[in-house]
Amino acid sequence: MGRRGVRVEDADRWVFNRLADAYRLRPGYPDVLVDRLAAIGGGPRERVADLGAGTGHLAIALAQRGQHVAAVEPARAMLDELIRGSRHLAPTSEAPSSLTLALTRGSVRTVHASAEHTTLESHSFGLVLFADVLQWVDPELAGLEAARLLSPAGACALVEARLGDSSFARGLGAILARYNPKATRIETRAGRQLLSLATGGAGREIERFAQEVELSPEVLEATLRSFSYVGPALGPRNLESLLSDVRALAREHPAVWSRELTLTWARPGRL
Repeated sequence: MGRRGVRVEDADRWVFNRLADAYRLRPGYPDVLVDRLAAIGGGPRERVADLGAGTGHLAIALAQRGQHVAAVEPARAMLDELIRGSRHLAPTSEAPSSLTLALTRGSVRTVHASAEHTTLESHSFGLVLFADVLQWVDPELAGLEAARLLSPAGACALVEARLGDSSFARGLGAILARYNPKATRIETRAGRQLLSLATGGAGREIERFAQEVELSPEVLEATLRSFSYVGPALGPRNLESLLSDVRALAREHPAVWSRELTLTWARPGRL
């Protein structure tokens, strides 16, 4: 996976340092999925480790439901966007690489670290979460780290996303695949390995959710630029050509952000 020798201090090695401003504009996750994750994690006042938290789409949503979230992210610029996007929250403590944001009931603590080496406390988290990051983590190291973090009754959860079945999403998928065939890659094997290591091979639960959000032209373009296999992968000329094709598609079909979200989770000792 190419992650074992990369340090978080090597900013140039983390592509999302270049994509953070666009990533923050991505649509968040549906409330029904956030509510389910909060329940799996034990409800209000429980601790959550969100590994690969990005700009905080799930970390902030879970904290608003009363949970105390450690938002672990190796791209410093992503954590900076999380903090900028939460200016209305009151900082309760600050350190060179960590800021805790207090919400009405819960909190978000930013942690500049990788999913494989989080620096977090052992056996302390009711939920260890990996959302839309499987292509970016070493499944063996991340799975072992999740096992270390989980409390005795905790659960490890994966959220995987793929484009849905709206007319716009089908057209968008075809455009993305034409410019970069890797856009359709699914990390099923990595997810199984990670979850098995995290929970000792416990039985898995699989749940599916649908999401549809109509995007403005600005948000649509920012979302596309935030994809690692689009913005930094294509080069300026191909990127502009792709965006032009997507604009043409949006003139034919409403720009509905349609996703199929798969939640896979397990709890150690669950058969």
